[in-house]
Formats: sequence, structure tokens, C-alpha cells
Amino acid sequence: MERELKLRIAPGDLDKLRHTPFLAHGQAEANSPHLLTSTYFDTPELAIHRCKASLRVRADGQQRTQTLKLEGVGDAGVFDRDEFEMPVDRDTPDLALLSDAISADTECGKLIRDQAVVSQIAPVFVTRINRTVIVLRLPPEDEIEVALDEGTVDSQARSVPLAGVELELKRGNPQALHAAALELLKVAPLRIDHRSKADVGYELLVAEHAEAVKAEPVCLGKSDSIEDAFCTIAHNCLAQVHANERGVVSGHDPSCVHQMRVGLRRLRSALDLFDKMIPAYSGLDDELRWIAAELGAARDWEVLAGATLDRAGADGNAGEMESVRQACTQMAVDNRKRAAAAAESVRYTRLVLELTLWLDAKKWRDAMTDKQLAAIDRPARQFAAAVLSGRHGKLIKRGKRLAELDDHRRHRARIAAKKVRYATEFFASLSSKHAVQHYIKALTALQDDLGWRNDAVVADQLLRTVSKKSSAAVPGAAFARGYLASRVAADQQTLKKLWKRFRRLSPPH
Repeated sequence: MERELKLRIAPGDLDKLRHTPFLAHGQAEANSPHLLTSTYFDTPELAIHRCKASLRVRADGQQRTQTLKLEGVGDAGVFDRDEFEMPVDRDTPDLALLSDAISADTECGKLIRDQAVVSQIAPVFVTRINRTVIVLRLPPEDEIEVALDEGTVDSQARSVPLAGVELELKRGNPQALHAAALELLKVAPLRIDHRSKADVGYELLVAEHAEAVKAEPVCLGKSDSIEDAFCTIAHNCLAQVHANERGVVSGHDPSCVHQMRVGLRRLRSALDLFDKMIPAYSGLDDELRWIAAELGAARDWEVLAGATLDRAGADGNAGEMESVRQACTQMAVDNRKRAAAAAESVRYTRLVLELTLWLDAKKWRDAMTDKQLAAIDRPARQFAAAVLSGRHGKLIKRGKRLAELDDHRRHRARIAAKKVRYATEFFASLSSKHAVQHYIKALTALQDDLGWRNDAVVADQLLRTVSKKSSAAVPGAAFARGYLASRVAADQQTLKKLWKRFRRLSPPH
């Protein structure tokens, strides 16, 4: 299993890293820097790529090495994946050498044994990388191979430049990768790299866009401690955030912005939920608020330009609505670019590295007393029951006479409902499945109604902004604002019914 942390860097900044004291303590390979030429092979239909794998033969001087990498987990630039590497005596792959390593009943195993497919394999792109390798041996027993890369990825059609830093864990604790990356970040601006070299090469051949990824269910053990539960929940939230980063950076699918934002909201809710037991480090919430706000503006404009104006446009003048739709769509595009810039910024890179290191190393323990350590070792089930009861009670209090609340107080009730929803989903595996489903069904219906009402409030503010920026959009914006206000007023009875149904329930235990 290969574990690497990949970071991007401007070519002009590589020398800063080569001469930094942190790397100067490392041992450089005798033949560094040296040229690595890697030829990637596939069929005309890209069968290997469709198997979520990559196949290459790397030339390093007179040596030839064949490598098959299977798709693994790629979280925030960290790639965990199976890698099968072996020397070969030619410039083309020998798939027979992989038969013992890869099971015949897997998709990739079947492919490498299919002679009709194997006969079609040919070069598809080449990477030419000048690499400097430095081996870091860090206390207590960590060993990291740092590769400073500069070169190109070339296909028949075109070529793209590449510069990056790869930190590969050879031995020791995985969090050493993030600690080392933070040291390098003090010297030069680095950014999380969401793509492997193979990813870059295949993007030259075929247009592929990352799909939005929703949260996976949280699975807690019945005997888990409070600390165990916190780690599982936080990692689950981070996995959703990281899974959507690449889609946010590419800017192709607004749904990735939404799902990354949901992951950040879930993470902030989890940190708040456990705060009295496991307090977050100073400044973390400010940084999470910042990236969430950068994504939030893009999401608000996308909702307005899409679903909200669709509802208003059904009854409006087509010409007037088209002008306001165009203006809102352009604002959505501009804010999506801003979200992409934030997600690949140095500031976000530092946030991810620091948060991952804090979480994986359980750094909250460093400042805890024996009493506090004993407290977080208590069963999570008791903690979960108390949290769910408390959050349910807060929602009931904030939702009193819900349909009659003003926008501000209704927004506070909506936030309370969201926190109840997240907490229920976090601890769902510790409660009766039937009770959880019944509770979440009623809560979801309530949230959906409160959600579109909030969209209407946000839309009203954004439509005022559009009217100031575009005179052509003024008539359509005015109609849309009036339409949304009438819809909200007409929804009073529905909200009353949903609230009445929910407040009769008790949180699952």
C-alpha cells in the first residue's frame, strides 16, 4: 500500500525548498536530480482507466520499472492505494508478471488476463519529470521520501507543464506527512494537489468531471468511547469535504460546491457538539467559517439562478425573467470561480494540513488532565442520548409558534433543526433503526420547508443586488421578489402542520 501526500508548487519556488534547512537535514539520493520518463499504456477504449487503474513503464537511466496502480482513497492530496511494482527488461509492460499479485475475480484481474485486450495495449501519454529525491529521517522513527518534481505530461495532441512535491511515507506514523508539509509551507506557497500524474495525463485524452459526493452513513460501535465517536464522525465529515474538492476546483458542477459546503457544515456541527469534551484548537472555527462563506456565496447564487427563478418564472413574463436569470447566472459563475480559488489556495492548504494533523495525532490530549482524559473515554451511547435530548429541546424552544416567527427567529429555528438532524445522523447507528427513520422523516420534511423559506429570504437580498447592477434585470427581479413573498405567505398552514407533527416526537434512543 502506497501512502503519498501530493502538493503543487510554482516551478520558480522549487529552489526555495531545495535549499530550506528542513530538507537540508535529509539525505539526497546519489543520482539526484535525475530524469524519469514514464510511459502510460492503455487500450484505444481506455479499458485500464475504466478499471480505475493506471499502467506505466518508467525509464530511470538504464533501469525499467513496470507499475500498476489501483484507484484508492484520495483525501486532500493524500493517496492511499495498492501499487504493484516490478522490474522489466523492456520499454513495454509485461502483464503476465501481475497475474500472481492481482486476483482473477476482480475487474482489473480479468482485464490483464484477457489476451484480446492485452494485444491492444499501446502508449497513450508520457510524463517527463526531473526529480530530486531527499530522504528525511525524523524522530522518533519516521522516514519520508520527499520528491521535488518538474517536467511535462505529453500526449499526441498537447503537452502541459507540471511542478509538484510528493511526500511518501516509507516508515512510521502517517501524520508525519502533514507535519512535514506544514514545515515546507513555511518556506514556499504550496497547494493541495487533487490529481495524480496519471489523472493529468488522462485529462489530456478524455473530458471527465468529478461528480458530487454525498456523506456516507456514520457507523459507530456500541462500545465506542466519546473520543472514538468524535474521531469517526470528524473523519466522516472530512471525507465528504475532500471528496468534493476536486469538483469545486474544476468549477464544472455546482453540486460539488453544495456537497463540500454540506460537509463543512457537518464538520462544524460535530466540533460544536463535542466542544465541551474535546475543544477545537484556537482559530479552527474562524478558518472553517471562511471557507464555508467562500462556498456559500456561490451556492446562494446557483440556487437563485436555478430552482428559485424557475418557480418564479413559471408565472412571469418570459422576457423580463430572462434578463434577471442571465444576470444571476453570471453572478453564480463569478462566485463559483471565487469558490474554486479558495479551495486551491495556500490558506485552505494550511487549514487542511493543520486540521488533519490535529485530528490524526489526537492533539487535544496534550493539554488534558487525567480527569478530562477519563471523561472522553466514557461510553458514547450515554453522551449521544444527552446530546440528542438537549438539541431536540432547544429546537422545540426556538420553534414555538414557528409559523408566526419573523425571518431572524425562524432562521435560528432552522439552524437548530439542522443541528438536530446532523446529531441524529451522527449517532444513528447507536439507536433503533425504525425510531431514527421515523424521526428523521418528520425532521427532513420540516427542514425542507424551512429551507426553501430561507432561500426566498436570501433570494430577496440577492435580487436587490442584481437590480442595482443591471437596469435590464429590474422588472424581472421585482416580479420574482413579489412572487416569492406571496409563496411564503401562502405556506403558513403547511409549516404549522409540519411543526405540529414534529413536536409530538421524542429523539431516538
